[in-house]
Amino acid sequence: MVDGKTGLAALGLTEGPLESAEPEEYAAQVGARVAAARKQRHMSGTELGEIIGLRKDQISKIESGRRRLDIAELPRVASALGVTVRHLLGQAERPALAVAARLAAGTPSEALRPARRRARQLLEIEDLLTQVTEMPPAGASADGTRVVEQARARFGTLPRSKSAAQRQGRELAELTRHELDLGSGALGDVAALVEQNFAVDVALSPLGTEADGLCVHCGTSALILASSDFPDGHLRFTLAHELGHHLLNDPGEIIEETARDMFADTARELRANAFAGHFLMPERGVRSVLEWLGEQPGRIGDRSAVALMEHFGVSMAALVYQLNIIGTLSYDDGQKLRSRGVMSLIRQHQDVAPSGAAATVKHIRRAPERLTRRALEAAREQRLGLSAISSLLERDDDEQLWNEIMADHSQVVASTGIVL
Repeated sequence: MVDGKTGLAALGLTEGPLESAEPEEYAAQVGARVAAARKQRHMSGTELGEIIGLRKDQISKIESGRRRLDIAELPRVASALGVTVRHLLGQAERPALAVAARLAAGTPSEALRPARRRARQLLEIEDLLTQVTEMPPAGASADGTRVVEQARARFGTLPRSKSAAQRQGRELAELTRHELDLGSGALGDVAALVEQNFAVDVALSPLGTEADGLCVHCGTSALILASSDFPDGHLRFTLAHELGHHLLNDPGEIIEETARDMFADTARELRANAFAGHFLMPERGVRSVLEWLGEQPGRIGDRSAVALMEHFGVSMAALVYQLNIIGTLSYDDGQKLRSRGVMSLIRQHQDVAPSGAAATVKHIRRAPERLTRRALEAAREQRLGLSAISSLLERDDDEQLWNEIMADHSQVVASTGIVL
């Protein structure tokens, strides 16, 4: 019993067909789902039993239908198997919650735990908002939809060579810029651009520097999360890299990445990196800036490198990587450039990098716009508690936050006469 509720209601679930079925039928169907989920995770009965505190023979009886899972045991079993309680009971899935359950399962490395925790939190809040406010799934723009359709039709198979992977990444970047009418100039807010066009929620959060980020794309749930404990230029490259994985529908519902993962010498990562490089720094745009600076191809000086970083909002590492790819800088010269130190170069050439934003760590906290907008509306309508808003926005100043929410609400009502 939880707060006076019993049975499935205690778990926040509605009664389904299994709950009203005969006990033997209920046990058999739930057991079959447990067995299928365990086998899919390549887990033995002994391993599952150790996680949830049952003997191997008890697991065997559950899977064969000779022992019924208790209501209190269902959440533990579901978590261990990376599925939801609704899945085990045969009820209709809630997509965001199902992915959150998979994120909760397993034993990620210490480096990836903060990113998993934040992604799971955001997916659970998405599910809550969907239940409380009937929030529809994220929608892609018409241009973004064309990009996704063409990307998956043209690049559905992983290339077999490094050159083919890089070529595909470049072609996808050019396709994306063309369909979104972005030209060859620098991009502004990459997170907003992704959300506006590709039905992907984007979040930025201080997650340390052990992991860069992750991409979740499963059914109607799509989320890109990046650590803002890196310089802004590094962060923008991570966002573009994860977008590449999503557009290409790369294998894996959850793609988690450290710097080592992102720059692994595999077709999947080479293709995503080539996309990110050409998306953020298209060759035509780079050559245009170099021409303006009076540089000759192959002879890029320190001042020009700093100007390119500032113009395109990228890190030195990303810039050198892209200049190597498009043939305007040799590998050896690129390494020499990097060895001089980014901050030292920026200080020497502040005239072309007045903001130094590409190398500045901002520790940004950004929740997905779609979730934030709906959550604030629900809070003002008293349909959502402050704790959910605090978790979404990563705020711990509840009183100040509530005053801001209601003050903003009062201003809107006073200026428009519309009650939100």
